[in-house]
Amino acid sequence: MKVKLLPLAVTAAIAMPGLALADGPVVYGKMNVSFENVDLDDGTDSADNWQLISNSSRFGVKGDGKINNALKATYLIEWGVSGDGDGTDLSQRNRSVGLAGNFGAFDVGHFDTPTKVSQGKVDQFNDLSGDLQYVLAGDVRAKDILQYTTPNMSGLQGKLAFMPGEEFDDGVAGTEEDDGFADAFSASLSYTNNTIYAAIAHDSEVATDVYGGLDGTSLDKDSIVSDTTRLTGQFTTGPVQLGLIYQMSESSDSFEVDEDLVDSEQDGFLVSGAYTIGQTVLKAQYTSSTTEVSDAEGAGNFEIDAEMIGFGVDQKLSAQTTVFGYYNMLAYEDDTPNSEEQSKDNLGVGIVHNF
Repeated sequence: MKVKLLPLAVTAAIAMPGLALADGPVVYGKMNVSFENVDLDDGTDSADNWQLISNSSRFGVKGDGKINNALKATYLIEWGVSGDGDGTDLSQRNRSVGLAGNFGAFDVGHFDTPTKVSQGKVDQFNDLSGDLQYVLAGDVRAKDILQYTTPNMSGLQGKLAFMPGEEFDDGVAGTEEDDGFADAFSASLSYTNNTIYAAIAHDSEVATDVYGGLDGTSLDKDSIVSDTTRLTGQFTTGPVQLGLIYQMSESSDSFEVDEDLVDSEQDGFLVSGAYTIGQTVLKAQYTSSTTEVSDAEGAGNFEIDAEMIGFGVDQKLSAQTTVFGYYNMLAYEDDTPNSEEQSKDNLGVGIVHNF
């Protein structure tokens, strides 16, 4: 009787977390699902409901293959899954292939930019409704990205990534296509020890999201290319952890809002804290930004203020499983005539299991 070994091996890997197949991949993932009361206020009407929400649940395979004593090939493929059945299964997340050795690592594919990665663990509500991406620009998973990562040098490490625009010259006078070797780039330098994490990162002409309302339509987030500088720091001593992110971001090129060409400039910050008592972690976070949007001709401007406050508690049941409860408030307000503040409140409990 013939036995198909690969399906059995994959099944075994899923059943035994972190199991590495001989000369094969490690299967890993995370299921993160919460049950939440969501209260929306768009400035004119308010309503609330109860929702089961999948918070960036995912699974993937990763591994490496030895080429010689000094060089290995590396790979990673990750998919998003819908833990509540409402989203799309097998959506694209990070994926890369590359080479690694004493020189560091070189990877190509579709993955988080150095600026996004530079936030480290400072965002205490990452993947939830309190994720910093809803207030601060610069959280980008870039397509067509090539990246070099230096070796870890006593805690110091650098990353440099670039992205070709992949456009062809259409021959139209007065237009400029992104057809170069590196039309956008992202870079970071970080330092880590047992007490301190610090990083500085910069994006140039990277496509990013800039939210200006609950539906994300106050700014046309699909067409904004930005230059962003992010400073990150985290200090840990005993049970206490304190974090700070400060950043500046501005549009590299004018973009369209309500058929007008505009430019934007954003300043923002995040402060977070966590306190550990045994297997319990108490968390709090505040995020704020101000985005100034001005007419490309200088004829007028408006300002968007975004604010987010979160409180939570995590209870670790094991190294792999955590249950949590949290509250988050997100609000947007602009100073255009007749505009009203928009807000969303999330109150919920959830479970995270890593495998």
